[in-house]
Amino acid sequence: MQTTKKLINEVEVENILRKMVKDAYEQIKDEQVLLCMECCDVDLFVAADSHPELEEAIKKNFELDIYGEIADQKSYSDLLKELDEYFVQLHIKSGYYDYFPAGFYTVNGREEESETDILAPKGIFYAPFEDAAK
Repeated sequence: MQTTKKLINEVEVENILRKMVKDAYEQIKDEQVLLCMECCDVDLFVAADSHPELEEAIKKNFELDIYGEIADQKSYSDLLKELDEYFVQLHIKSGYYDYFPAGFYTVNGREEESETDILAPKGIFYAPFEDAAK
């Protein structure tokens, strides 16, 4: 995990992100779900809302104002963007999902194009389309 801001608790933040990826997989592992990478289906900003421990871990790296909020919102926003990119990569490289990059696929004997990168629970689809379930 590489971020512009040096994190004092990098291992803690990374472990939380890895747990979030695993938990998300556990929730959908037996379902025919296609996750669009450009449609915010895999998005740290959305996922973080239900993981207050991530917010608390991130806060440890910033000076807080008198209300307990992060004082430097620009640095915080920049860090979240970097962590979001890492979060997406964790999904792709986790081994829990099949990754289908944008491109052409043969589905039921016809050529189909996916304009976006797609993730799906491992072993459920052979291409990034609903009618490509195994």
